[in-house]
Amino acid sequence: MNHFNLINGVLHAEDVALSDIADAVGTPVYVYSRATFERHAQVFRDALSGLDNPHIAFAVKSNPNLAVLKVLARQGYGADVVSGGEMDRALAAGMAAEDIVFSGVGKTAEEITRALKAGIGQFNIESEEEGRELADIATSLDLTAHAVLRINPDVDAGTHGKISTGKADNKFGVGIHRAAEIYARLSALPNLHMRGLALHIGSQLTSLEPLETAFTKVGVLVQLLRSQGHEVTHVDLGGGLGVRYRDGDNPPEPADYGAMV
Repeated sequence: MNHFNLINGVLHAEDVALSDIADAVGTPVYVYSRATFERHAQVFRDALSGLDNPHIAFAVKSNPNLAVLKVLARQGYGADVVSGGEMDRALAAGMAAEDIVFSGVGKTAEEITRALKAGIGQFNIESEEEGRELADIATSLDLTAHAVLRINPDVDAGTHGKISTGKADNKFGVGIHRAAEIYARLSALPNLHMRGLALHIGSQLTSLEPLETAFTKVGVLVQLLRSQGHEVTHVDLGGGLGVRYRDGDNPPEPADYGAMV
C-alpha cells in the first residue's frame, strides 16, 4: 500500500494533487510520501519482530535525500553507507553514529579515519587487506574498530546480472571457503574487534529462495567460527527485496522474509 492515488482522474500524493505541486514548484520534480515511508518502515520492522533486537539499516545509496533520511531516523532506522559523504548525510539526518554501518569496496584511508573518529557502529570489511588497513588506522588513533567480514556465498540471486553481488565471480567479499582462515587472522589484530559476518547477494530479488540458501550457508559458517573459539555476535543479512515496478510483479512480502530469517 502507498499513499499515491487517482482522485477524479488526477494523481494525488496524500490527498495533494501532483498537478498543484507542479504548478507551485515546476517540473521535473521528485515527490515523496512521508506516510508511505513511515508505513513501509513500520511493516518491515514488524516483520522482524520475532528476532531479538534486530538492527535495520537503510541503504543510503538508494535514496540520499536528507528529508527521506530524517523520516527513517525518526522511525528508528540506522544507515548503511558506502562513502564518507553518505555517512555525513546520515549523521546530518539525526541517525546515531553507532547505528551506522560502513559497507562498500574502495574505502579510503581518509574515510576510514573520519568514520572511526565519528564513532560509527560497524565496518563491513571486504577483504583481508582492508581489515589490516582498518586495524592499522584504528591503532594509530588509539581507537577500536568494530567490524564484520563480508563473505561471498556463491549464490545466484536470480536478479539482473548488473546488480548481482553474491556469485563467486562477483567482486564483493571474500570467498566463503576462505572466510574462516581470514577471520582468524583478522581477529588477532590489535584494535580490530571482529564480531561477525556480512553478506549481500543482490538487489531486486523476486524470490526468497536464494536468500535462504545464502543465509543457511552463513549459519553453518557461524557455527564453525564459534566452534573454533571466535566471537560471532552480529550477522549482517543483505539483499534487497524486489519492488512492484509494474502490474503483475509479485516480490516477496516482508512478513514472509521475516519468517524465513
